Amino acid sequence: MMAYVALGLYFAGIVFAFKKEISYTLSAIGSAFALTEGIIGTFYPFTLGKVEILPKVYMELGMNHTSGIFMTIAAISWIAISIYSIDYGKFYPKDMALWLNLSVFGMMIILMAKDGLTFITGWEMMTISSYLLILKHKGSFKEAFEFLAFGELSTVSLIVAFASLFLKNGNFSFAQNSGTVIFLIMSTFAFVVKMGIFPFHTWLIGAHAKAPSNVSALLSAPLTLMGVYGIFMALSLMPNLHLYNFEWWGILAIAFGSTSAFWGALHAVAAKQLKTLPAYSTIENNGMILAAIGISVASSGDPNLAVMAAFASATAILIAVSHTFSKSLLFLSVGHAKEALDEDNIDDLRGAWSAVGKIPALGILISGLSFSAFPPLIGFVGEWMLLESFFQSYKFSDTLARLVTTFGGVFIALAIGMAAFSMVKLAGYTALGYDHGKKARHISSTMMRISELFLVILVFGFGIFVTFVLRYLGYSQFTSGLFGVPSPFLMISSVPIFGVVSPAFFAIVTAVLFIFPLAFYLKRRQKVRHVDSWNGGLPIEEGEYFSAPAYSAILEIVLKKVYMTKEKISENEAHIEIVDFVSAFYDALKYAVLKVEKVLSNVLMNGNINAYVAYIFAVLVVIFLIVR
Repeated sequence: MMAYVALGLYFAGIVFAFKKEISYTLSAIGSAFALTEGIIGTFYPFTLGKVEILPKVYMELGMNHTSGIFMTIAAISWIAISIYSIDYGKFYPKDMALWLNLSVFGMMIILMAKDGLTFITGWEMMTISSYLLILKHKGSFKEAFEFLAFGELSTVSLIVAFASLFLKNGNFSFAQNSGTVIFLIMSTFAFVVKMGIFPFHTWLIGAHAKAPSNVSALLSAPLTLMGVYGIFMALSLMPNLHLYNFEWWGILAIAFGSTSAFWGALHAVAAKQLKTLPAYSTIENNGMILAAIGISVASSGDPNLAVMAAFASATAILIAVSHTFSKSLLFLSVGHAKEALDEDNIDDLRGAWSAVGKIPALGILISGLSFSAFPPLIGFVGEWMLLESFFQSYKFSDTLARLVTTFGGVFIALAIGMAAFSMVKLAGYTALGYDHGKKARHISSTMMRISELFLVILVFGFGIFVTFVLRYLGYSQFTSGLFGVPSPFLMISSVPIFGVVSPAFFAIVTAVLFIFPLAFYLKRRQKVRHVDSWNGGLPIEEGEYFSAPAYSAILEIVLKKVYMTKEKISENEAHIEIVDFVSAFYDALKYAVLKVEKVLSNVLMNGNINAYVAYIFAVLVVIFLIVR
């Protein structure tokens, strides 16, 4: 009943798109029903029935434990985005509500699909509607088209994957079939493209920077989450991974995941635009998720590492939870401040706390701290679990697996450090930066603030009570009670114990210790003394301040070979520009393809009717030979 009501409410949101507030409200209510459905489906799998399209070809919806978990995670983000859009959507055309409902509708179909045909249907709904959502921002056609190109590349890969499934089993069902090597390779490729894993990440940067902020949250959190779910789904169709020696898949996932995490964090450090930095942070987080899944698969080949495989799998899901909640909060809060001050650069959003409001500034601060692995927030828990997974890689018997996880662990550690660096820059220059005196324009923001506060509470709550979250996910073996910490408030990373942490008790101890300095400060509070910032011994001129680009300039110069750093000078002003060499590669590839296309079009499309008849005849001959 919950599933039907949720789908019905999304459909009603599409129908009532001409009334934006009603449409977004229906989406929020539908997402609440989807959340309930996800919680129920996690414990009580169900099937809604099937519709036969052709003999042995049918479409079926249902829910199992894994899809129920991901439905729960995604639905919380859908609720926040829908509530936020009630106010934020006023700045954009009415059809934004239509495409947002349709995109969420498609994601729900993906999570409930029990066959390949239904899955691809939901996948295309999500992709096409998200493309149209990006276009709602003026001047975003290039970025939207790049998103669509990568999205359709993902779809084509899925078609090949499910075709191989059909050829082996005679149908598209997930329940009755087992996948092939081709299915695993092609579906993995499709899902890592959707996750924005290096080197297929370039669509994320442009799409996030140009899309409206509620759409950026949708693209970064629930949409890339569909790629994570897809990998779990694909692996579930490969029974007995350890019997078929799929350790190579896990090793590749660790290598690509850790590289992606490092690359995303490296470029987040140097990002100067408000939404470019969170976009690169998405690449980093999804890389961490893929690396954790890789450790789980690589461990599954050894029965002695079953506990390690389960812990790495739980790690991937916890980081997915952290990324979905924290990144939704970050994009929504940044979007709120950006819309109020009408600014695009980190440097220009200084003083958001006083100029825009405490709640959006708090959202930027808390999400930034979560991505910086600040305890006891959910981001800290996920990254602690990831490091624990890498620390235990010494248990691998395979030399290659040990080598890859060693270097992967180094990349992940560097990524975590650089992520903290970049988030300090983002939060420090926006939420906590000096007020630049610019007044925010008055916008209706009650629902935006409710959405942001909702996510702030979740980022705190899921971190502090993460042991109960692990029990909900089915990983109660990693909760315990030791060292004076009552069960189940202690997290353990292995059985027997390898590492322990208790975010709940950390929060309690920190709160108690904070009381004393707070009381001392309140009792002896004096006026704050302001002094000039250090400027190398030189006096600070009026209007000078330590800028966000200056914060990361040293690193950009030291790593100029990696960043492809260039100094630009114009009208007595100099600034540093960096280039993502993967984007430069795709630009060069696009230029080469267009050149070849121009030559071929001049040769083939030459207006000669005889040539066209010859082409048609040649194609018919080829088709005849194939069919024969």
